[in-house]
Amino acid sequence: RVFFIFCSGYCKTMNNLLNLVPKQWKLLIMPRQYRDRLLVAMAYLAASKSLTVLDCGRQFDSSVVARAAHGRSAIINQIRVQRAFICYEAIKLLERTPMGTTPILVLDFLSTFYDENVKMHTRKFLLESSIKHFQRLSRGGELAVTIHPSPTQDDLYKRLQYSAPQVSVYRTPETDWRQLSLI
Repeated sequence: RVFFIFCSGYCKTMNNLLNLVPKQWKLLIMPRQYRDRLLVAMAYLAASKSLTVLDCGRQFDSSVVARAAHGRSAIINQIRVQRAFICYEAIKLLERTPMGTTPILVLDFLSTFYDENVKMHTRKFLLESSIKHFQRLSRGGELAVTIHPSPTQDDLYKRLQYSAPQVSVYRTPETDWRQLSLI
């Protein structure tokens, strides 16, 4: 694990990662490797305001957030986390979340929709309901929804991407794997 230190350059990067816009929800498509960066960005955001996190894919790691906040309980206590493990629970979380000015982050949202025990037409219906809740919640404040890139880009993925007013796609940097010469 990487230990994160707050500095002006790094914080600027974190601001860009969670560049939330009031009254408009944002879809963040990012590889799983970005999870810790996102958690650090949450700690940075929580240093100045309360934050609601709806964790749908077991992405929230409080130890990463605590390290980023240097153990300051004032920052850690600004983050309210709720978890969902299936799409029905995700919808309930969205229904129960009040519209307000507190920024909301929904982590790994689509992971709850890939339960094969739920029929596809039900998942599509629940996704449409979720999109309406995203619109409702974003009218009050800032909202970001994260998902991971999908090589298949199924109907659920495409529908969520199409419905988002703002989409930011993050990719892992390409590495140059050349064998070094010993001479």
